[in-house]
Amino acid sequence: MKRDAMVLDTSSPFGTYPPIGLVRTAWRLASQARLPKGLRRYVRLFLGKIFTGPYDLEADGLKFRVYPSDNYDDRKVLIKGRLPEVEEHKLIKPFLSDDAVFVDVGANIGVYTVFAAHHGARVIALEPNAHSVDKLQCNIDANGLQNVTIVPTAAGPRDDVLELYSETSNRGFGTLDKRVTNGEWGGDWAPSTVKMRPLTTIVDEAGVKKIDVLKIDVEGFEDRVLLPFLRHAERSLWPRVILLETNCRPYWSEDCLTELANRSYKVTGRTNDNMVFELTA
Repeated sequence: MKRDAMVLDTSSPFGTYPPIGLVRTAWRLASQARLPKGLRRYVRLFLGKIFTGPYDLEADGLKFRVYPSDNYDDRKVLIKGRLPEVEEHKLIKPFLSDDAVFVDVGANIGVYTVFAAHHGARVIALEPNAHSVDKLQCNIDANGLQNVTIVPTAAGPRDDVLELYSETSNRGFGTLDKRVTNGEWGGDWAPSTVKMRPLTTIVDEAGVKKIDVLKIDVEGFEDRVLLPFLRHAERSLWPRVILLETNCRPYWSEDCLTELANRSYKVTGRTNDNMVFELTA
């Protein structure tokens, strides 16, 4: 059964919605790994009707307005009281500074964008899901950040219009590859039409002359973002560091890892879901 799109509050001042009472405890219960996957989903759907959100809270000194029934990152910020993917943040932090450029492909609600901008980097944040764009902008505004440009489009090998499939209990989990919606990640997926543009075009229009960190998290479409970019961009625009999600690697059409190695990128970090590459020559 499809759920109606959630109504967001992006205008009330931050702090309007404190996470009071049993909110955190309830969502922690719903996310316990010892619960069977199907039961966890049922509990989340039930709690989503009671503790929908929004809730305003700080994680690692950064402000977020979260809707835990709506998005995995929202739930993690609420439950843990810190940013998701903390190891990945540690790996890229040394490359963020006042003169750095961070390109966030698949920005979602902004846990990377807000983190990078908070550390002084200029951020180009790509997010094609209109629902997530509204949440992203709200979180940018809550932190008073002026160094972020949101690009509400998908990146890919060409100019096109495609279907973006989003899972309605985790709207940040969106893919342009319909195969991802079956099997392990089967669920309540809904399509929406989005624009796709080459990353070379997007960064050129943004006036970007260098990229210090490029993060790509687009659920199995990473190869179709990264490889056309490396093949068509001037070498001077190749990112110094690439944070690449690899947990949907079976859906890649081409192997990014081989081409990155051939282009003098060395693996400098690895987590369960991501790999970090640094340009060495």
